[in-house]
Amino acid sequence: METKKTPRKQVTAIILLVVGLVFAVFGVLGLAGGGGTDPYETRNSVVMVYSYLQLTDGQSAGAMGTGFAIGKPGEPVEYIVTNGHVVEYGYMGPKTYQGEVSSAGVQVYFSAAENDYVTAEVVYYSSFDDKDIAIIKLPSPTDKRDALAIKDSDAVEIGDTAFALGYPGVASDSSQFNTYDKDDITLTKGIISKRTKPVWSNYDAFQMDVYINHGNSGGPLVDESGFLIGINSSGAVDEQGKSEGVNFAITSAELTKILDSENIKYTMAGGGLSWAPSWFAYVFLPIGVLALAGGIILLVMSQKNGQGVPAVADAGANKASARGGRGSVGKRAVLRGVTGKYAGQSFDLLKGKVVIGRDPAACNIVFDKNAPGISGRHCQVDYDPNEDCFIITDLGSSYGTFLGNGKKLAANVAEKLSAGDTFYLCDNANRFVVSKE
Repeated sequence: METKKTPRKQVTAIILLVVGLVFAVFGVLGLAGGGGTDPYETRNSVVMVYSYLQLTDGQSAGAMGTGFAIGKPGEPVEYIVTNGHVVEYGYMGPKTYQGEVSSAGVQVYFSAAENDYVTAEVVYYSSFDDKDIAIIKLPSPTDKRDALAIKDSDAVEIGDTAFALGYPGVASDSSQFNTYDKDDITLTKGIISKRTKPVWSNYDAFQMDVYINHGNSGGPLVDESGFLIGINSSGAVDEQGKSEGVNFAITSAELTKILDSENIKYTMAGGGLSWAPSWFAYVFLPIGVLALAGGIILLVMSQKNGQGVPAVADAGANKASARGGRGSVGKRAVLRGVTGKYAGQSFDLLKGKVVIGRDPAACNIVFDKNAPGISGRHCQVDYDPNEDCFIITDLGSSYGTFLGNGKKLAANVAEKLSAGDTFYLCDNANRFVVSKE
């Protein structure tokens, strides 16, 4: 019996399969990364929110801000999130000025230019000095906006890049015509400076240098994968009311606690896999699929070429009673090329012995006359059905005949082989295997 080395093609196939599996896993993680996208594409979730109050004495007040959609991916949107202070006039006004209100309400604009808006209901409200969050329910679900995926704010690091989307008042004042639709949204960029709790509030917040202005209130703060990490809320100003570049966003954790308490459905980014960016799917998945396919094809080819034949004897083979019979029921005794010119070709040993060499007049398996290391009559292989074994004999070759374990055969001395054993002529470039098929 011999110890058989794993053929090179099988080793390559195994490597490809392992690499393919690893890359495919990372690709799938990218797909599961919560639908990450370019930050500007999250504008498809953003709306303009307007609240107003009209008193019977003619006095009126209004506030404009930004909101964003939450819910489940692929489902119509029913809820909008914004700041409490954005809806204060339309929601708290009637409670404060009971009997003096002519009209009041909260409107959600999909496009002011197209007069596309709805009057919505505030189902959760927290004031500016508390959580400063409001949740608005649309009169009916809509597919005009997409739900934002929410990232766990504990996964946000100091120094991370962040993006704010909304309708800042400065930008609106500078425009000749404001559509207040998706294409009118402003995107600003900065970094998370620290985590804090503003003195005027009761919420955890990210301090940031991302620029926001009046009108940004209630809009989303997203990371580089477009996942919601906060709600833009406020900023520090000097005595003249000028921004000092220190702004704040309510952490996403504050929002999810409220959504849970209100039994409102939402989507977390990647179910906890937000560390796997979406580009993993585009880079790793194709490579993984190709590597897996290549490994499978190579493995199948190596099996067809005889490289996958086990290196153990066919111990349970039935003995044939006469020459010309089969050593195992339903099986043939064959010699098969593994490497070199005859790789993949098989020769039926039940038809008689096979002589290998360069002499076409004396050999059944003939190599080219200039084949290096091959003698005119190199070796012969036979099958003995009575002993149910193969017999190989070196015919006095110049460069030798070797068993698969490296043992060199003595010239003109028969050596028994079992099914699955291999041998080679001169070197591994010309390897054969004997087997029952």
